[in-house]
Order: sequence, then C-alpha cells, then structure tokens
Amino acid sequence: MSDINKAWVRLCPLDRVSSGKALNLNINGQRLIIARCGDNISVMQGFCTHMLYPLAGARIQDCVLTCGLHHSKFDIRDGSVVEWSTLPGLAGNTLEAVREQKILRTFETRVDDGTVYVLWPTDDPNSVRVRL
Repeated sequence: MSDINKAWVRLCPLDRVSSGKALNLNINGQRLIIARCGDNISVMQGFCTHMLYPLAGARIQDCVLTCGLHHSKFDIRDGSVVEWSTLPGLAGNTLEAVREQKILRTFETRVDDGTVYVLWPTDDPNSVRVRL
C-alpha cells in the first residue's frame, strides 16, 4: 500500500465565503461545497448523503447546514448528522444506524493570513484545479 501525499491548496480569500449558505466548490472535477461558521471554514462533499441532492446553496444557521430536498441537517464543523430526514419513515435503532453511516465527508482546512486552504491529495498543489 502506498502513502498518499497531501499538500495545502489555496482556495480563496476568507471574505469570499459568506456565513449564510454553502457555496459550490470544484476541485479537480470533484463537486464539493465550502461553508463558513464564524471564522471557521469547512469543505465537504457536495451532495447530501440522504438522496445525493446537491448541497450548493443550502442554508446554514448556527453551523448547521440544511439540505433543500428533505431537510436533513449536518454540522458543518465535522459533517455529523444533526437531524436526519423522516423520509422514508425510520425510528429507534434504525435511525441511529443511518446517522452513523450517512455523515458528510469533510476535508481538513485552515485559514492563513485571510486565505482559505484545503489539505488535498497531491504532490504538486499548483497542479490542482480549483473553481469556486
């Protein structure tokens, strides 16, 4: 098994990411979102884990992102499920099992001197294509 090299890749100025909604982010053709909670920035998968609905434009309030389709809610700081959609109807242990399996994939980020970076698998950060 080979080690995967990662490097910090520049995304955008911090002030380009507003606090109220998730923005579409494309890195090397992978659809992601970038979201803000205070001065913290999160990069995560671009589709809801419930029914693969796009999350770009999703509302964010108190660090919680709400999917526009069935209103599943995720904590943008770690991708964890805050509230799972009731469609289809689930209860008890079944709901708990679904929560563990359906977190959003997140990527490590940092803000340095007002610029947002993501830790991305690459040997050459200059070769990574970023579109916001």
